Amino acid sequence: MEIKIDRLDDDRRVATINGKTYTLLRAYKDGRWGPWLFLALAGRTPLYATDLEEHWKVVRSGDVYLAFSERHFAYYLLVGGENADAPPGWPKFKAEPEYYCFVGLTTDAARKQAQLALEEYRPDLDVEKVTLRTISDECGGPDAILMPV
Repeated sequence: MEIKIDRLDDDRRVATINGKTYTLLRAYKDGRWGPWLFLALAGRTPLYATDLEEHWKVVRSGDVYLAFSERHFAYYLLVGGENADAPPGWPKFKAEPEYYCFVGLTTDAARKQAQLALEEYRPDLDVEKVTLRTISDECGGPDAILMPV
């Protein structure tokens, strides 16, 4: 997958993915797992999971696309790790990620998602005792939350 990001001005960025151009709305990356974890894009050219690396999911609503690394959003792995049953539409992973990623309209919303995931899948863990870290949005939007396994 080749993603090139250009800054048009302080507020606007453009992403080119395999020669297809989109307005970049949100982009989160952390170098440990390859460059990107989550992208929000807008454009009339269809974006498909095959345009990205293996184990990426693309969700479309009109001209807006959300693309995310499935491993880092597969919260079901919190239950039983690699032995957990994958829900329909999700791949069976051989290993858990180092971190799970949570993205929201605000940083507080992403934190709340992390809390709800723990309540659902690991009620034995207290979210106040789990070290959460933030990663910045390349577009200047709210931070995403990373939660270690």
